[in-house]
Amino acid sequence: MLSARKFLALLPLPLLLGGCGFQPLYGGSADSANSSSVAARMDEIEIGPLPNRSGQLLREALEADLHRAGAPVFYRYHLAVHYTLNSEIAGIQPDTSYSRNRLMAQARWRLTPSGNHSATIVQGNAMAMDAVNIIENQYFALSLAKSEADRQLAHEIAGQIAQQIAIYLKTHQKT
Repeated sequence: MLSARKFLALLPLPLLLGGCGFQPLYGGSADSANSSSVAARMDEIEIGPLPNRSGQLLREALEADLHRAGAPVFYRYHLAVHYTLNSEIAGIQPDTSYSRNRLMAQARWRLTPSGNHSATIVQGNAMAMDAVNIIENQYFALSLAKSEADRQLAHEIAGQIAQQIAIYLKTHQKT
């Protein structure tokens, strides 16, 4: 529980952050009234097709992270993502059966102008890991756990990609 003394001590913190030059990543630029905000520019990103179910999960997560203001009116950028999801055995029992799978997601992404997919604006990588316990004779539980892990990995990768793009757009206002 937060005491009244601690609450009063933390009350001026937002004002101090503003004084040191802190700006929200998705906020507009303070030095130029005409510059578009990062969120509005991220809304103009078309997400390229991603194959299989894990790719669909990543695409949905990217749409949620990039298109915060709803469906874009037009696309200025195109985002191409190569997404791989691998698993490896992490827990081996004395009888050589395994009890845990480690899931590793990797994405290489590239942002290009909408009309020219060969000209790269910015590119990057994202990685995430998760694990699933394997319980003997519990196929349904394993299936649910793997589905949830795939969904969490997609959200983590999408968050990393969105953050990397937002940082680029924030530092390069005229792209």
